[in-house]
Amino acid sequence: MTGLSVICLVALPGFALMSHRGVDLVPVVIAALAWISFLVSCVVNHVSVLWPNALAAPAFALYFIGFAVLTGRSVDAIAALLAGVAVGSIGFFMFHGIELTNTGRFLDLWKYGIAHAVTVVLVYALIRFRARPLVISGALGALALASLGLNFRSHALVCLVAAVWLGVRHVLGTRIGRGWSLAGVTGFGLLFAYYMPIAARAGLFGPALQRKTVEQEATHLPLLLAGRTEPPMTFSAIAERPLLGWGSAQHLTPELYTRAEHLAIRIGFAPTFPYELYWRLPVFDYSAFHSILFGAWAEGGLIAALLPLLILVACAGVFWNYRRLGQWAPLFVVVALQGVWDLLYAPWTYGMLPELACLVLAYLAIHFRRTPSTTPAS
Repeated sequence: MTGLSVICLVALPGFALMSHRGVDLVPVVIAALAWISFLVSCVVNHVSVLWPNALAAPAFALYFIGFAVLTGRSVDAIAALLAGVAVGSIGFFMFHGIELTNTGRFLDLWKYGIAHAVTVVLVYALIRFRARPLVISGALGALALASLGLNFRSHALVCLVAAVWLGVRHVLGTRIGRGWSLAGVTGFGLLFAYYMPIAARAGLFGPALQRKTVEQEATHLPLLLAGRTEPPMTFSAIAERPLLGWGSAQHLTPELYTRAEHLAIRIGFAPTFPYELYWRLPVFDYSAFHSILFGAWAEGGLIAALLPLLILVACAGVFWNYRRLGQWAPLFVVVALQGVWDLLYAPWTYGMLPELACLVLAYLAIHFRRTPSTTPAS
């Protein structure tokens, strides 16, 4: 519960006074179904219905409805709201924080707290001051280099891909199709994934990233796992209970862990990998699966996964048709790419739900509206 949640609660009655198309209500219906699926799974598996991951769906619906009222589905207003959420996140981590950020080290504050929010605020400010597209791309590139030095590789990758995509599309314009541009950016991302560990091992980005790279390479993880160790556990849990789910990762059985370890070894994990250390988290930790999409499926069942799947479609749609967002295109490209990464490889974190609600709201505004909903691109 945040102050923004209270504002959205107050705004709820206004949603009934607005006119809606059928597509505007789809996210609310899917969020309701996902919540029901999670509740059923929690009850059957004897898990508290207040389990944090089970509350994500109704919280998303609350933010989505409240933001629809507050912004009137205007992309300009949604962009301003994104910046406001980012400022609030920075304030939260600077003055309160969580256990991971309250270590006294800026490296932890950046990685586990403010990196993405700072990026959103910076891009929003550059757009407001009418910076040229290549200036925005350059700023994203600089943030990527900073994050590499601070051992935050996923944020660096998001910023680099956004910078390259925006730069390539601006320079080449209509001379090359989006498909070829996407192929080029994908190739760049793969090259980054291949050569970055080599440079990190050599210490070019500092000792923190060097230690982390050496540690992860000892597990022999496939590239598609993006450095994550949890997928074998997650996929084993889904395979055993695909429809109902486990309610909570804390209810996984020793037999399930054994099967997951065997799967991990088959796909390339070292037999000596310390599974107990990485997989069996404290009972209060809700991030065990470390994937919003697959974690929702494993815990809440197949229907619960529909909500993050909808958000993933929105991220892809916003990224692909970013020009429809006018001057705010760079901001939404960054948010969409971060959303894709978080949905596949991260747990729910502070400030993520309202940001994803903004993104889905913008997706509906630009894909299902005949008249322009934002100012033209500069």
